[in-house]
Amino acid sequence: MKVTAKMIAEELGISTATVDRVLNNRKGVSEKTIRRVKAKAKEMGYRPNTAAKFLATQKRTEVAFILPVFPEYFWDEIESEINAASELYKDFGFVAHVHRVNAIPDKIRLDYFKKIIKNNPYDALVIAPHDSTPFIDVINEGINKGIPIFTINNDVPESKRIFYVGGDYYSAGYLAAEIIYLFSKKLKDVVIIRDEDNTFQMINKEKGFREYFHQNRINVNIHTVCTNGWDSQLGGDKIIKTLSSTDAIYVASGILGEVAEYIDDHIHGGNRIVVGHDMSKEIYFYLQKNIINSIICQDPASQAFLTVKNVFEYLVLGERHINSETIIKLEIVTKANAKYYINFEKSPKK
Repeated sequence: MKVTAKMIAEELGISTATVDRVLNNRKGVSEKTIRRVKAKAKEMGYRPNTAAKFLATQKRTEVAFILPVFPEYFWDEIESEINAASELYKDFGFVAHVHRVNAIPDKIRLDYFKKIIKNNPYDALVIAPHDSTPFIDVINEGINKGIPIFTINNDVPESKRIFYVGGDYYSAGYLAAEIIYLFSKKLKDVVIIRDEDNTFQMINKEKGFREYFHQNRINVNIHTVCTNGWDSQLGGDKIIKTLSSTDAIYVASGILGEVAEYIDDHIHGGNRIVVGHDMSKEIYFYLQKNIINSIICQDPASQAFLTVKNVFEYLVLGERHINSETIIKLEIVTKANAKYYINFEKSPKK
């Protein structure tokens, strides 16, 4: 049964008008009465009629989501889900504005973020920073100016950001190592392919990956290949030799599809294990072709939906009990269950 202001007033023996003033944060009520009304409302499970409140005030809640451009398959899905989730709250005046900004060099997005904070056209900001450290001061500056700021997919835990929704990257790297070892216990050489930039995400993925072998006393040679994109500079004899001679490859960055294509085109023979992250049409194709053995999905759709939900509850409903971080579960995908993780038409790679 829906709890109304009249029901609360009857329980307390005061007027409905007084309860209504308290529930709508209007003046003219003593602190003692405010405490009594709020306590009774909580006890009775009162929830405000937010849609009706919006119809009365017509106040819109405008939120900017600042996301990277690449890898497109990952961020396109997040953008699509942000827009879909925001539609659920449009009757409450909630509006999402998605900005796609190049992440490399990091200064581009940092300057873009600084400009938005300076002009302050939104009620809140959600950002997916390329790295943690460069964004600490600017996030804190925004928070100190009274702008609610949240992070998605990549966190800045040292900042004053309100909450984070995304993956645990240490666990992601650790899990990748465990998957590789379960596929083949006869490992001598393993390669990690990661971004050249020493970002929070890359550091933790590599740390978790190495830690698995260290904790389990598995003696393997781990080689790191750093790149900001699978470009022509990596197409020489050296990389062919490195990948040809390894027993397993962990692609920690967003170029798993490109690496799989390269292996398929240039490296023949051998039974190397290839593991990486997330799903695209290209990655699905190479899973079916047995070039990629397994991927670890970080569920971009859930990241987007939970971020929108948490921001709405924080800004519109005024809920302050939201956890400071929501870690999205990691899901192991292989050829057998890959079909449940695609949002595109299955067709042969052109």
